[in-house]
This record gives sequence, structure tokens and C-alpha cells, in this order.
Amino acid sequence: MKINQLQVFVTVAEEKSLRAAARCLNLTQPAVTRSVQELESDLGVTLMTRNVQGIELTEFGIALQTRAHQILEDVRRAREELGQIKNDMRGKVTVSTTSTIAMSLLPKALEQFQKTAPDAELTFLEVKFPQAVQHLRDGSLDFVVSHVLPDMLGDDLISMPLFSTDFVVMARAGHPLAKARRLAELADAQWLSTVPSGGFQHSVMEAMFEHAGLPLPRRIIQCSSFAIALGLVTGTDSLVLFSRLLADSIASFGLQQIPLEYTQPPLEMSIIMRRGILLTPVAQRFVECLRAVARDSV
Repeated sequence: MKINQLQVFVTVAEEKSLRAAARCLNLTQPAVTRSVQELESDLGVTLMTRNVQGIELTEFGIALQTRAHQILEDVRRAREELGQIKNDMRGKVTVSTTSTIAMSLLPKALEQFQKTAPDAELTFLEVKFPQAVQHLRDGSLDFVVSHVLPDMLGDDLISMPLFSTDFVVMARAGHPLAKARRLAELADAQWLSTVPSGGFQHSVMEAMFEHAGLPLPRRIIQCSSFAIALGLVTGTDSLVLFSRLLADSIASFGLQQIPLEYTQPPLEMSIIMRRGILLTPVAQRFVECLRAVARDSV
């Protein structure tokens, strides 16, 4: 199993076409086919089949795709680390983060980071936690910054706590329910959730209503992004749960907290990584900047 064979296999799997993969890799189609066949021969399994739609991975191919992507990303990190050891703080850092971090710690952490690594290539993503974990496992992400519930992590992941924060109910200024103090008074309101049922924010909402002995609200609008939720909560009578740190950051948007008698216990915001992974020096430097800003700001 060779690195170039894995690169060809991953490209074919992503493109779902031998011809398209050959174009991407600047190879001939027979060369791509031969590389895949040699990899299958080495492993003793069939990795993909052809049909009218193109290439379809077998169960062996699906299993190898994640591992192969992870290996290729680790090879890239190894090359970058050797350069960074020579005091060349270049390289790529890819991080998935939440709106809470983006609106609070991220600007200061970025400012600190760029003082020592001005030429590093940074990519920030805001993706749902299940997809972020998938990208962690295949090596596409260096680490994730997110709230963590006890059952969210598998044995292959570890978390490094940054700070704790609770969640509060937010509404537009002048909301007709602004004087409510019990959750039961908000049960018939329209709520927003930035994650599907079963996701983190939805779980926090479920826990809050369950503690109050209430069913989940009947009217919950699913929003695919923080920006959509922010637009709706500022322009309608919808309610939303935001972390207190995020709520404080966006107070100038014309929102107000509805201070209920019961509040959720604080939850951990953590840096999440693959267990046993060695971050490159430049990625480790960004982790250090996040932790330093969290200590000073929260």
C-alpha cells in the first residue's frame, strides 16, 4: 500500500469516476485504473465497482476511504511539521468552531496567532457537530471547538476544556413575553433551533423543558446557521437559546434576555481532537492562543 495509490483511490472515491480522477491527478485513465487494481491486489479485497452512475465503493472501499484520507492528511502534517521545526511557521490549520467562539474568543486568538505565524494558511468552518467529528476522524480538521455533552465523544476522541458557560433565552427587544419568569409561560411561543432534533442545542432545550416537567414546544423552526437564527430572533417573536457568552456578544443587535427562575447548569466549551494525534507546531500554536484568550477573557 503506497501513498500515491491511496491518493489515487481517495480521488476516485471523491470524484466517483475514473476519468474525472485522472483529470484531477493529471494522469491517464489506464494509469488510474492500474493504481486502483494494484491497491486491491495488495489488500486482497475489491474496493469499488462500476455501474451506470459511475464508481461505487464496496464496504471495504468505504472503510478504507476514511483511513486513507486520514493517512494522507497525516503525511501532509508531517511534511509541514518538518518545515515548522526550521522556524518556518507556515502550513495549514483547519478548525471547526461554534458561533460562540466566533463572536468572542476567535478574533483575539487570531490576532495573537498571526504575530508568530503570519504566513500560516487558516480555514475556519462552522459545521454541525456530527459532521465535524467525521472530518476530525478522516483528518480534514485539526481540531474542533464546541460545547461537549458527556455522550458526544467516542473513545477515539479527547477534549480539552476551555471554559464553562450556561444558556439563556433570548428575544427581540420589546417581546410580548419579555416579563415571563417561568418556562411554562414560554411553552406556546415559537422557538428556533440551529441544529436538527438530537443535536447539541436541541438536547439543551430538551433538558431544560424536561426539568420543568414540560414537553418540547410544538413550534420549533430548524435553522441551518447562526445567521438565519439571528435574523429571525431579531425580526420576529421567535425565541432562541444562546450561550451566555454569545448572548453578551450580540446584545447590540437589539436582543434581550428573558431571565427565567430556572437556568441550565453550565456546560463545557472544549477543544476536541483525535486521541493520539500529534498536532503540527502551527496548529498547536493556535490551540495555545485560544487557551490564553479564554483564560484572560472568560
